[in-house]
Amino acid sequence: ERCGHGLGAEGLNEDLVGVPFAKNIGQVRQSPTRFRSDLNRMENRVLRIAHLGSGIFAKEGHAPVFIELQKAGLVETSVCWSRSIESARGLADVYEKGLGTAPDVLAGEEGLETILNRSDISAVTVVLPIYLQAVYSLRAIEAGKHVLSEKPIAASTDEAAAVIGKWKEVSNKVHYCVAENFRFEKAFREAASEVKNVCGAVISASLTAFVPFPEGSKYESTQWRRDSKHLGGVLLDSAVHFMAGLRLVLGAEATDVLSVNSKRTAHMPQVDTFNAILRFGDRFNASASVTYAASSRRFILVVVGTEGEVIVERMGGGYQVTKMRGNEEPFAVTYEFCGVEDEIAAFVRLCLGHDPTDKSDPDLLDPMQGFSDLALIESIMTCHESFVPVKPTPRIS
Repeated sequence: ERCGHGLGAEGLNEDLVGVPFAKNIGQVRQSPTRFRSDLNRMENRVLRIAHLGSGIFAKEGHAPVFIELQKAGLVETSVCWSRSIESARGLADVYEKGLGTAPDVLAGEEGLETILNRSDISAVTVVLPIYLQAVYSLRAIEAGKHVLSEKPIAASTDEAAAVIGKWKEVSNKVHYCVAENFRFEKAFREAASEVKNVCGAVISASLTAFVPFPEGSKYESTQWRRDSKHLGGVLLDSAVHFMAGLRLVLGAEATDVLSVNSKRTAHMPQVDTFNAILRFGDRFNASASVTYAASSRRFILVVVGTEGEVIVERMGGGYQVTKMRGNEEPFAVTYEFCGVEDEIAAFVRLCLGHDPTDKSDPDLLDPMQGFSDLALIESIMTCHESFVPVKPTPRIS
């Protein structure tokens, strides 16, 4: 279960809107992944997979993609598993509706042991509450299964480090991947390229995200989010996307973090807003302002350099990437959402031993990427505890 595209439960099906500025616009680029025309060219092998976790995003995010991959003859969903049999049946119903046949349904500890001991199942997805992600990923890795874990990789960097350490012992046999759709959005990958081509030396960057997360909404209503057993609450659950996008576009790692965090809603159990400054060594600084208390939705990332700037902004069903060099006219292209489809397709290719669609795909799936995303959110949450503000000198009366 996760908030699709990091923008809350209500943000998945908006229509693509027009680009509001720049004279030389007119391009809307669709997702590069089209399963029957592309993936069918793979040699005739099938990845048999079990889905661990049967919640909202397993049904609405993963299942449509895996159904198309199964129609293309690349995967076979063998089992839907959950901690409760009712939830597992609900996910199996989605596959039966899409494929005409239902996978096996298993639940609880006994069902999990059955999956881990089945030699015909070579891979699992792990789409569970955050505090369970690392535990179940580790069990699957130890059983010799390839793992596609939803983001965030774990509830803490300590947990993540423990799983990655165990995986490294068998990494020549088992693929351990973290599904972070922002890294596979065509818009963010293109923006990263444009920052190198257009900006020159980066001077600064700013990220702003307003995300409605109202009481009673689909994702907010899940009990584990309301219990919020993990550090950061909704900020780890969803804002981790923004850290992934920021890291990808800038192509750099933050060395220091300062943040002021606050709780602006009554219904969320932890802080829902942060205003952070990220320092990237002596190269440049970036700001990140994120709130889940707003009633409106917006995402915009601006990178300013010595020679130009690049802007990524959410526009309905995709992202608009605008580049401007010096006094030249701005040029904008809008890309449809494609991250979930492309990250899953990349995982399937990797497990089947096929060349990636893009040479960077394996690196974008690497669990160390997920570790670094988590580390930023963890730093934002914990540095607030020791933040020492400096009061401005009062006005002279």
